[in-house]
Amino acid sequence: MHHIWRNGPVGTLAVLLAGLLVVSGLVGLTLGVLPLSPWDVVTLLGGGSLGDAAQTETVRAVLELRLPRILLAGGIGMGLSLSGVVMQAIFRNPMADPYILGISSGASLGAACAVFLGIGSMFGAGAIGVGAFVGAALLSALITAAAGGMRRDLSYFLIFGIALGAVCSGLTGVLIYFGANSTGMDVTLYWLMGSIAAAKMPWVLALLAVLALVFPFFLTQARMLNLMPAGEEAAIPLGRSLLPFVRGYLVLNALLVGMIVMNAGLVGFIGLLVPHFTRMLTGADHRRLVPVAVLLGGIVAVWADILGRVLVTGVDIPLGVMLALFGAPAFIVMLLRRAYRFGGVG
Repeated sequence: MHHIWRNGPVGTLAVLLAGLLVVSGLVGLTLGVLPLSPWDVVTLLGGGSLGDAAQTETVRAVLELRLPRILLAGGIGMGLSLSGVVMQAIFRNPMADPYILGISSGASLGAACAVFLGIGSMFGAGAIGVGAFVGAALLSALITAAAGGMRRDLSYFLIFGIALGAVCSGLTGVLIYFGANSTGMDVTLYWLMGSIAAAKMPWVLALLAVLALVFPFFLTQARMLNLMPAGEEAAIPLGRSLLPFVRGYLVLNALLVGMIVMNAGLVGFIGLLVPHFTRMLTGADHRRLVPVAVLLGGIVAVWADILGRVLVTGVDIPLGVMLALFGAPAFIVMLLRRAYRFGGVG
């Protein structure tokens, strides 16, 4: 069946996935400790009333907690899947993920500074997220700026990012060791597990706004993304260098991933798994790969969050933990059952 999507128009599949994403979100709003009826949810989302004032207030209160969370889960899945597609094209490696340049380490250092040094305390409960965003952004800016002095070989980006990430990880360990206290440790651990339980609508809307700008941009970059797996030589006949595009893409990736870690901490696997699966479904042409991977990533993350809330009664399993529990075995199965040629279009 996947051959249909490899050769045919991708619009039909995108519409189906978009519809499934909306339905998944509505299902997520109905499930939880206090189950809601789909009708009640749709009525209140449409601005209506349930008749009973007490019931209306109860349902509205539940929706005010669940709606930011569902929107955040969808935004995380879509953003990390998009980032994964772009990073895998840039580094010509299907094992690349959104955090490959050490962005996660920079975010962790920023979060640790917020928790243990009190930096950003003016932001109150959002300090750890702001610290993570600043850490990710600064590390990415440093890597992108240093790229000007590197040779065109993209492995230099990767090596430099890994080295900086190692430094950030070491500094984070020092902060945790010397600043260890039970409250700080709990907050840091929860953040590292990728929890979205404390989703705040203003921050969520900021992430969705960034995604709404970055996603259409990369849809227009399908041709260049198709060239990148073939290397610099493929762009020479067109009279273009890939390096300026790589720098620009890295900046946008840093902004997107920084907003995600700001909202939810570190959420792994989805940026690696979804592009890999989508490429098997649609082929490597980014005209198909980008929209399908983004929509599919949103669906996967929303359902991972739903399962995290309902799988064990009274327990809220962090999104990052759920994706690791289901993503790792699924990825292993895909690797064992199906090999594919990464790179060229088709």
